[in-house]
Amino acid sequence: ELLKAHAHFAVVENITGATTPVILLSFKGALDVDLSFQNVDPLLNTQLLRAYVGLHPIVRDLVVLVKQWAKAGGVSGAARGHLSSYSLTLMVIYFLQVEPTLQLPCLDTALFQGRNDIPSQARVPWTCSLSKVELLWGFFTFYSGEFDWGSEVVSIRLGCRR
Repeated sequence: ELLKAHAHFAVVENITGATTPVILLSFKGALDVDLSFQNVDPLLNTQLLRAYVGLHPIVRDLVVLVKQWAKAGGVSGAARGHLSSYSLTLMVIYFLQVEPTLQLPCLDTALFQGRNDIPSQARVPWTCSLSKVELLWGFFTFYSGEFDWGSEVVSIRLGCRR
């Protein structure tokens, strides 16, 4: 009832059979929102992702570019059988971590408790001299030719290839 009272939200799907029930929403037809209850894991993940974005503006910029590309190409959205926005974000961070010329630091996940602040230990120096275009090209090159689909796993918690 609360969601129905707000015209900007539309319920796309109720997933009640999942381990953590989720309501998939659309905000103004432009933003996908996953709403879950009694689940604090997303708070920890959000804080971790905010810390990565806080390391350098180019991290956020590349995430936004990849998401815009996926949306424009009609290849985003878990509800439609594609990679979720969250998965694309993890792919960008992983690429930045494992690319030898970039080496985005791997942040210790134990530091994150789901609070609003970023722990001081997670505020580490990192610079990137590549342009957005060079990074986007590198992202696509990595996942289209270097990443070993089927045997390699994207893990920003490890931040290395195995």
